[in-house]
Amino acid sequence: MGRSRHSHALLAALIWVAWVAGCSERPVPAGAPVSRAVVAQAGMAPPGRAMTAQAESAADAQAPPADNRYIAYTHRYAIEAERARLRAVVDAHLLRCKALDCVVLNQSFSEENDNQPPSASLSVRVAHKDRDKFTEALKSGDSRVINQSTSAEDKTLQVVDVEARMANLTQLRDRLRKLLADPKAGIKEAVDIERQLSQTQGELDSMNSQRRVLAQQTERELFDINYQARRSAIERSIFEPVKAALLGFGRVFMHSLAALISFVAAAMVWIVLLAVVGWCARRWWRGRNKVV
Repeated sequence: MGRSRHSHALLAALIWVAWVAGCSERPVPAGAPVSRAVVAQAGMAPPGRAMTAQAESAADAQAPPADNRYIAYTHRYAIEAERARLRAVVDAHLLRCKALDCVVLNQSFSEENDNQPPSASLSVRVAHKDRDKFTEALKSGDSRVINQSTSAEDKTLQVVDVEARMANLTQLRDRLRKLLADPKAGIKEAVDIERQLSQTQGELDSMNSQRRVLAQQTERELFDINYQARRSAIERSIFEPVKAALLGFGRVFMHSLAALISFVAAAMVWIVLLAVVGWCARRWWRGRNKVV
């Protein structure tokens, strides 16, 4: 009986510390018995000290390292090339990217049609050490950079916070495993420990996934590249506004015609229905007049 009470109190103390550490946002149950002797026996700080240590740890987590910041860089390029060479330019940049062991996130190419010239887009992540090499490849060859911009986002606080949560969850998981291996724990205590262990492991896996995403954002720089075909001299002439206006007139006219056809198709059913109703009403009215 004493052994069972000891196991209940030990498990309650461990779960209480997990809630205080911020591993779970659920409130602590009102009836959870926690004594300083049991907490000390579990190798943890007393409640007052645990809350103070947690507050200090949270404050430290919000302070970024002095010389180790995590920055996510994004570079946006607009590149122009000859129509016939546009696909070759995109393939050359993609080949250079793969040679630098970059990560291709997105790639698309739109063929030329009657309404628009060919275009393409490429989105890749390049390691910091290969940034200059890839930038040089973008600015060389048969293409021309017509627009370029760079933005930076500080991810230091997010990284520090995730790493602190991972450390707390790892410690909690290890303590739960030790309690589960204790031969003094009863069946009910073992079930409760396994449930808490499963929840802790799930939260730890989620934190690991978040850390990998942050690593991708801070260890590799994002390049968003848009390609467009170089316009000819005729397209850049003074008649280009007139051409654009004529094309716009054609599109507006066809859209209006399509709307008219849709209206007639929708109204036709009601026209037929009203005609039938009118014919029936007319026959009824004539029959009534004959009777009178």
